[in-house]
Amino acid sequence: MSGCSVFKSNEEAQAIITKQVGGIPAGDFFDRYGRWRTRSELPSGATAYTWESVVGSASPGPYGLDDRVCKLSIIADKGGRIASAIISQDNPGRISTSRCAEMFKAP
Repeated sequence: MSGCSVFKSNEEAQAIITKQVGGIPAGDFFDRYGRWRTRSELPSGATAYTWESVVGSASPGPYGLDDRVCKLSIIADKGGRIASAIISQDNPGRISTSRCAEMFKAP
């Protein structure tokens, strides 16, 4: 069952996310990847978000929803740019062991 873990440390996926979203405006991220789930202001003036990828639609047949999910904890600095985006949950993807890596890998 250890191979089924979705809460994991995946350095490769984390590096991909850091490269793709680090420093971009948080608003641009949410416009492209979907709305945040929670938002809170930090004493430093930064903003903390939790973000979860959208669950896919149901396909015909017995398979049901595409429940591959990527969840991130995002911190945007005072200027609204993403200072960090840390993986908090990473399900297996469609073609790899990381949904997050698949979502954020450059085309």
